[in-house]
Amino acid sequence: MSGLYSPDLARIHAEGHTATFAEAFDWLVAEFSGGPVPAQLFDVGCGDGTWLAAAQARGLAGAGIDLSPAFVDLARSRGLDVTKGNAASVEIPAGTTAITCLGEVLSYIDPETGHDTLLPLAQSAFEALPSGGRLIADLIGHRCLPQATRQSGEDWAVRVEVTVGGARLTRRIETQVADRIDWVTHHQTRRAPQATKSALENIGWRCDILTAYGPSPLLPGRFAVKLTKP
Repeated sequence: MSGLYSPDLARIHAEGHTATFAEAFDWLVAEFSGGPVPAQLFDVGCGDGTWLAAAQARGLAGAGIDLSPAFVDLARSRGLDVTKGNAASVEIPAGTTAITCLGEVLSYIDPETGHDTLLPLAQSAFEALPSGGRLIADLIGHRCLPQATRQSGEDWAVRVEVTVGGARLTRRIETQVADRIDWVTHHQTRRAPQATKSALENIGWRCDILTAYGPSPLLPGRFAVKLTKP
């Protein structure tokens, strides 16, 4: 086992999943363009930087963090301002007006502390953003069910087994690239939308529950929150 996202798994994710939210990119930029100006994006869990690069190409400047050094290297290779960082303890850059956490980032259990990441990040973001600032994140819902999937590319294959127990969802991910075989286990939290909305509103956010990012439906069993600071 080699970390949350090993170089092989990061590469596979970049090749196989970068288009997941592509249809939503224009919608996301429009959502943030209606907030405080000048708009400044901070992408938490930015992966290989696909969304961050698309945002910049549409005039939305920003930076990002990811916990995986392999993802940070991929994003930096695209000329992006990305550093290694933990969503549960990140310092929001000064001037940030918009935060994105795409791809279930805030559903992960922090591997360094074993704690949840959603509420710590939501609290830090609420304190850092100006009035009208927004945070958008998609999460794993409480009805997300076990599954097994396989996917392959030119020289790689990945197999994912998902199990659930109460509020915990566990993914065992096995990768093969050439003759290298590796595996990693990810732990995530399943949440009920209305309970999540209440917890976020207790921080002070105005919270809208979404089932799609504009024209892009979320994956089955997922929901998103659009948070606006009053």
